[in-house]
Amino acid sequence: MNRRLIALALAVTATFGLTACTGGGTESYEGTESSNSESSSGASAPESQTVEEACASVNDTIQSVSDDFEGVTAEQPEDAAAAFQAAADALGDASAEVGNAEVAALLPDIQAVFEAAGEAMTALSEGDATKVAELQNLGTDLQESFTAFQELCLE
Repeated sequence: MNRRLIALALAVTATFGLTACTGGGTESYEGTESSNSESSSGASAPESQTVEEACASVNDTIQSVSDDFEGVTAEQPEDAAAAFQAAADALGDASAEVGNAEVAALLPDIQAVFEAAGEAMTALSEGDATKVAELQNLGTDLQESFTAFQELCLE
């Protein structure tokens, strides 16, 4: 497999995987109240979590999985595939814990893009060069998903 092709694919995935994830820390969400808060009892029922709390929780997950991408190199594209799958799994776990319907509705799209990117990177590491274009499209999809997330969370 051409190492330059793998390096290009990793550059594409790193660009959309890491820069899209760093839309701001949890401090953006602190100190603001959402109109979606129906209870101040502290219960974890879905209707009791504010948009800000849900966004902060998801942002923490995104920040933690971005560390998995730091050691990814062109020499081991299977590591990128594993990092994408780990990110998809973490987002799946996080979505099960999100107690705000607006935020929860955004997570399946983000998770699906990470899963598809992991599959594409696996195929690329096995020599399927056609996956580079798919990764570029997934980059666009992920950017759109994160934009929707950021728009909701930064209201």
